[in-house]
Amino acid sequence: MITKISIRSFSFTTYTHLHEYHQLVIPIRGSADNYTELGDGRIGPGQCIVFPAKCEHRFVPDEQSSFLVVDMDKLPPSFKNISHPILAISPLMQSFCYYVEKQLEHPIRPELQINMCRLFMTILEEQVFMPRIDPRITKVLEIINKDMTITHSLCVMAGIACLSISQFKNLFKKEMGKTPFQYLLSIRMEKARGLLANTDTPVNIVANDVGYFDVSAFSHRFSVYFGHSPRNSRSQ
Repeated sequence: MITKISIRSFSFTTYTHLHEYHQLVIPIRGSADNYTELGDGRIGPGQCIVFPAKCEHRFVPDEQSSFLVVDMDKLPPSFKNISHPILAISPLMQSFCYYVEKQLEHPIRPELQINMCRLFMTILEEQVFMPRIDPRITKVLEIINKDMTITHSLCVMAGIACLSISQFKNLFKKEMGKTPFQYLLSIRMEKARGLLANTDTPVNIVANDVGYFDVSAFSHRFSVYFGHSPRNSRSQ
């Protein structure tokens, strides 16, 4: 079903084109504005856009952005009844994208590429896609995902969304199903679990990568979140 999976980086350029295959685009870093006959909108971390085969689209990425791009000859059933091409994805899917990016930093064996595509399809088929996220919250997600080691204050995040703190908190919870700090914790923990399970990166480096500069504090939070220690996650 997947013919190609890749990580693509862009400078600020407009791309207008169509292709004979279906394509799924998930932001890793940065965002992009999209214009299609099925609907327009901006995608950022926590979202994806699907371009059906032969659907002309204009893709306008932010400078120095990168995206997971999946070319498919057939769309999974979960895409059949979508009303808009932009959808929200789960932290688990976002975490897997970070793992794919890490694997594709270097040439990999064809069999590993095939297995990675199969695993991606398994996760994709289990996704329960939600409607696209409110653009005001998308702006905040871009900042959070740009550097998850930073814990932005509610005041800063509300300012980015151009809302009062109470309005921001209510809208974020409505759109994401969790508070801003619960969301930050979820993407930190999912990325940490992906790094521990799929790379040999030392635990202290993993902790630093997701915003914890005290390894014991990271280990405690990880254990509470998943019910087992970081080292146990590595051995599973």
